[in-house]
Amino acid sequence: MVRTWDFQSQNRGSIPLGGVLYTDLHTHTIHSDGFLEVEELLRLMSQNGVSCVSITDHDTFAAYATAPKIAESLGLELITGIELSSVHNERDIHILGYFCDTQNADFLAALAILHKNRRARVKIILEKLRKLGIDISFEQVEKNCTGAIIGRPHVARTMFEVGAVPSFSEAFDLYLREGKPAYSPLVGFNPEEAISLITKAGGLAVMAHPEYTDADELIPKLVEYGIKGIEVYNYKTAKNVKKYRKIAKKYGLVETGGSDFHCVGHGLFGTQNLPYSIVEDLLYLRS
Repeated sequence: MVRTWDFQSQNRGSIPLGGVLYTDLHTHTIHSDGFLEVEELLRLMSQNGVSCVSITDHDTFAAYATAPKIAESLGLELITGIELSSVHNERDIHILGYFCDTQNADFLAALAILHKNRRARVKIILEKLRKLGIDISFEQVEKNCTGAIIGRPHVARTMFEVGAVPSFSEAFDLYLREGKPAYSPLVGFNPEEAISLITKAGGLAVMAHPEYTDADELIPKLVEYGIKGIEVYNYKTAKNVKKYRKIAKKYGLVETGGSDFHCVGHGLFGTQNLPYSIVEDLLYLRS
């Protein structure tokens, strides 16, 4: 029996044969900045020993239009998820949300505004690139965006395709990352608003890849706002697992994790071998 966890279901079903369950609570598809279709991602997870997965596309639940039926056909447990963008002092703070009501009207209305802001942000980035001698049109970037969410990865992919940079990663390293000449912060939620949206939609909020975010000083405030977990296990946080486990213990946060998988070579599925107990810890908070 496959279990699809969402705000409506508390039925835990049965543990699949084999006993040991591994989970990946941070993955992306073409609906945001991933490279794989929903079915391709879930099939890849299933083939590589992951039994429980959450699709956490940036600022959209679009994957969940098809994901539950696909997960059921593959015998995968699916947890509804999202990676919500927020900004604090012009720094991107990503908040993961699990078990949210994907049809919550207030949440969807807020996401619609954020989608418009994302498009405006890309246009600002393209103008900055033009001033730096890299002339790319918004229409070119849109062709690389197959989902509802347009963002810096689509700009980076276009920059690589036109030969403006030697690799996708160097587009970020040289131009698009925070502090680089074409960077522009996203106008949208602050962390408190992001956490509130998730909580009011029946979800649990978790701080994504804290080492990569580099905003440890903000963690006490996030706890005050209602965050319930911190992503201790992520390839972007691999060097400081002990540090973030200590922080999680200090504030009573669930230690979550995932591959942050976008495509083969970016976010390595299966490398974390995360136990199912992480899911049980999250579920305990909802009981």
